Amino acid sequence: MLRMYNYHRTPFEIILQNIFNILEKYEAKFTFSIVASIAKQDLIENIMKSGHEIASHSLYHVKHKGLPFETQLHYISKSLELLSNYGANVKGFRAPYNSYDANTFRCLNKLNFTYDAGVRREESYRKILQPFHLIVDDGESRFVSFPVFNISDESLDELPQQIVLEKFLEHINNLPENGLSVLQLHPIRIGQKKYLSFLDKLVSHITTIGYEVPTLTEVVNKKCTMPAICLTGDIDCLSFNDYLKRI
Repeated sequence: MLRMYNYHRTPFEIILQNIFNILEKYEAKFTFSIVASIAKQDLIENIMKSGHEIASHSLYHVKHKGLPFETQLHYISKSLELLSNYGANVKGFRAPYNSYDANTFRCLNKLNFTYDAGVRREESYRKILQPFHLIVDDGESRFVSFPVFNISDESLDELPQQIVLEKFLEHINNLPENGLSVLQLHPIRIGQKKYLSFLDKLVSHITTIGYEVPTLTEVVNKKCTMPAICLTGDIDCLSFNDYLKRI
């Protein structure tokens, strides 16, 4: 809680602009998964005018695993409605806490999502390096799931930046020619002044070795070449008060 309090001492507008400034240097894109209940018009417009993508992070930041189908459907469909009202063209989803079950997948099918960006970071999925379909009710999912790297920026809270960076770079350097990986980077953390060097070095390396940094929708629509690295991150709190309401 103290860590989150300190992070939120930096206004979220500054956090976003810090991220945008670095991404612009390298013509890199970012996909922001947003909790719809805390979204605001200026937040959505700021992200969109900067050329980045908006995905759903559901209506509230609660674990979806175990919730009834009707409850999950309400949360996810309502998030689409609210984000759409702000002008976002939402194609993708990431569940809060990466918490899914069969009902979550049924909702994504029913609501015609194009992709999911958080479903699997478990050991059995770590060798998948391209978008893939899940099996939902004995059939192939309408949406694709993305291979999400099992290490996220949360490691920065526990380890020196250089060690975390090396783990990311090792993963990136080992991608095959047609490979893809999705990195999970929370804006509230990587947009902090003390982590901007980490973000800069990460994106610089990706682009220096010739990889594109597209949005997830651009990958689905085949508007990029492989290998590619997608940068994604969740926005679930715009202030410390939002965080207190969440817990």
